[in-house]
Amino acid sequence: MKLKYATALFIFLVLFVSCSRDEPSPVSVTPPPAIISVKMNEVYSRGVPSNPDWIEIYNPNSDSINLSGYKIYNLGGKNGTKPKKSFPAGAMIPANGLFVIVVNDTTTTSGFDLSTTGETVWFENGSGTVIDSLAIPALGTDTSYARKPDGANTWVTATPPTKGVANAFLPIVMNELFSRGVPGNLDWIEMYNSNAISVDISGYKIYDAGGQGGTKPKKGFPAGTIIPAKGYFVITVDSTDASGFGLSSTGEPVWLENASGNVIDNVALPAVPATTQSYGRYPDGGSTWQILNTITRDAANKP
Repeated sequence: MKLKYATALFIFLVLFVSCSRDEPSPVSVTPPPAIISVKMNEVYSRGVPSNPDWIEIYNPNSDSINLSGYKIYNLGGKNGTKPKKSFPAGAMIPANGLFVIVVNDTTTTSGFDLSTTGETVWFENGSGTVIDSLAIPALGTDTSYARKPDGANTWVTATPPTKGVANAFLPIVMNELFSRGVPGNLDWIEMYNSNAISVDISGYKIYDAGGQGGTKPKKGFPAGTIIPAKGYFVITVDSTDASGFGLSSTGEPVWLENASGNVIDNVALPAVPATTQSYGRYPDGGSTWQILNTITRDAANKP
């Protein structure tokens, strides 16, 4: 009998100790971050041999992504009448970065032009799944179609294009005007580029009331005119060609338009009292205009 009681007591103690032991704490496992699809970020359809049509891709992830096997194509690729354009093997797009692919290269059968009147483009991953598509509108010669800001759902026409850099669009502006010209130092207007990339202003025009009213041609910038990043370009306006115009020392309005014919800047030039003064923005590219006592042609403005 005692043996039975002892055995029962032993079993009870074993069960009690087993039940009273601390249960192991569950291990918290943080799931890896979800991979977000890369997407088209900016397109340019007004290519020329020196700057063919291109499409910029954006990576919203915190890790780089290998684009090997990804493809991009227009209607020809979608319908199978030509191959889809593949990204180069080993093409890497950095975390939160950009990758630009030229689409109308002449070295492959998959190259395709982006229509200047607009068309649809598709983008698929290495598994053949379409991850993005875009209906591109008609674009001006100096204009791209881009998300603003990078990766956003909102698309806008952008001047100037921002190939391979963040989509932050700052127009070219008039920065300094000199209206007290004399032979050998004629009237001029300085342009300023606030962007972090150079900008081609071929086809831009500048004019006074004569050009605005149609009584004389607007003055065009020479083909191939490039303003460097954060840099300047000076155009002499009272030249002897038909579009030349002198800036009145008593003041007058002046307009600047881009290659698409849109006015992107205008200024009411006041009377400038002295031949040693100009009228300009201070600081460069800012919203404040003033008479400048130091003429700074093709250089940073000084008050």
